[in-house]
Amino acid sequence: MAEKKKRGFLSKLGFRSKDETLAAEAAEHAAQQQLIDDQMAARMAAINAAALASARVQDGGVKALTADEQAALDAEDKRQAEIQAARDVERAKQLVEEKARRAAEAAADREAETARIADAPQKADARAARDLAEAERQATEQKVRADAAEKLKAERDTKIATAESDAEAAELSRIAAEERAEQARVDAARQAEAARAAEDRRLADAAEAANQAEEARLTAQAERLAREAEEAERRAARAADRKAREQAETAERTRIAAERAAQKAKEQPTPEPEIDVTADGGFLDRITKGLRRSTTRMSDQMAATFNQRTLDTAALEDLEDILIMADLGTDVATKVCANLAADKFDKTVTDLEIKVALAETISDIMTPLETPFVLGLARPQVILFVGVNGSGKTTTLGKIAKRFGDQGQKVLICAADTFRAAAVEQLTVWGERAGAPVMSGKPGADAASLVYDAMNRARDEDYDILMIDTAGRLQNRTELMDELAKIIRVIEKTDPSAPHHSVLVLDATVGQNALLQVEAFKQTANVSGLIMTKLDGTAKGGVLVALSDKYKLPIHFIGIGEGIDDLETFSAPVFAAALSGVADAVSRK
Repeated sequence: MAEKKKRGFLSKLGFRSKDETLAAEAAEHAAQQQLIDDQMAARMAAINAAALASARVQDGGVKALTADEQAALDAEDKRQAEIQAARDVERAKQLVEEKARRAAEAAADREAETARIADAPQKADARAARDLAEAERQATEQKVRADAAEKLKAERDTKIATAESDAEAAELSRIAAEERAEQARVDAARQAEAARAAEDRRLADAAEAANQAEEARLTAQAERLAREAEEAERRAARAADRKAREQAETAERTRIAAERAAQKAKEQPTPEPEIDVTADGGFLDRITKGLRRSTTRMSDQMAATFNQRTLDTAALEDLEDILIMADLGTDVATKVCANLAADKFDKTVTDLEIKVALAETISDIMTPLETPFVLGLARPQVILFVGVNGSGKTTTLGKIAKRFGDQGQKVLICAADTFRAAAVEQLTVWGERAGAPVMSGKPGADAASLVYDAMNRARDEDYDILMIDTAGRLQNRTELMDELAKIIRVIEKTDPSAPHHSVLVLDATVGQNALLQVEAFKQTANVSGLIMTKLDGTAKGGVLVALSDKYKLPIHFIGIGEGIDDLETFSAPVFAAALSGVADAVSRK
């Protein structure tokens, strides 16, 4: 509104505004251009008319035109020139309009530029204000950053100073610690040296004491070995005397049997083989009566089969069957038949000749195993009795303990069969008979612990013999055999050389099952010898021959009754004569 008032005031004074000046200049320019266009249109019309006339002259040649023709042509040329001129004028107007439009656009551009220039100071002021604010903001930020940097620098300087002080303190502490450690090391070295000196003195004292103890032990051992040697000599002398008496008795019986056989041979046309016999009530007689059941059936079968029969293949097969049925085993039966066939094949034989051949074979197999029960030099002699339930272990142990007691041996009995109360009662009775104490535990107690205590007592109280009864164990019960193995480990731990004898007690009534028992107990208890019991109550006594032929284990005793004197020292010739029926046949004659 103020701008309009300003333009109205200047126009009254004769001044024009820039826009009015530009508009007047544009109108004047347009008038001048119109004049130029009109003049140009007239000239162009004349030029066009002249050009048409010249063209017609050229087209018509030199032909002369009449006045009318010339007038018509001139009119036509004029008309054509006017048309062309109108066209040119129209084109000129278009050019003028185009120029005017362009001029207007140029004016608008100039006006816009003028306005922009007029607004430039305001925009410059605003931009300057923004630049100033931005500069102030940047200055503030720079100041803040400078303050922060100064603060960080001060903190860093403080930390550096503190770190230097701490480092010095740490270095001083380290030096002090090293000095203390060195002092402690020196003190420890002194203490260690003193300890080593004390240990050396202690070891020297201990070595001296050990030497003295060893000398005392060796002296005691030498004295004990001397006593053992003397005792062994006495036992050997007694055993030799007993053996000599038995041999003399056997020789006497043999002589008597030979005399009887010779007398009988004189009375009969066919001589009978010489056989061993014995007086009634003697050693052979007791064995023969004890083996009666094992002998009777076999003897009867032989008598029925071989009565003046030719010894051919069929006869040998029958004999082999008889021997196998008597529990002698296949191998023994084969050996007997082979020995008999070597001398008597295709010859007439009697049952007595068969029995003599059988006795000879049995004696050859079992004589190397005839082993009296002899104690060694170690003290105490540890004798372990093993076997299945009902084999007669406890009774057999009691009978042997009675023998040792009668010989003046100091015997200790350990009732390690803690699972059977009757075993303790039996051993107590036998211990009283033998004058031997019996160690026992509560029912179900650990048998290995009891054995350990018995080993220590036997050693400490200088017993000659420790006899250990174990619980009956089936050879096919792994857990029971493991318990037996535990007892043996305890014995070996206390005395590495023990047990000195591991005796397997077998029941003759079990027959061929005894082979399985020997196999199992050999692996667990390292059996050193056999005792066969209850031969008087079975017809299967021949199994002892099968055991001897297969396992070659020493045989100490055989049991032919329940009495204390019914446990006999094993003699292979006597057993062979009794089992084969030779002794019985001779006594009947």
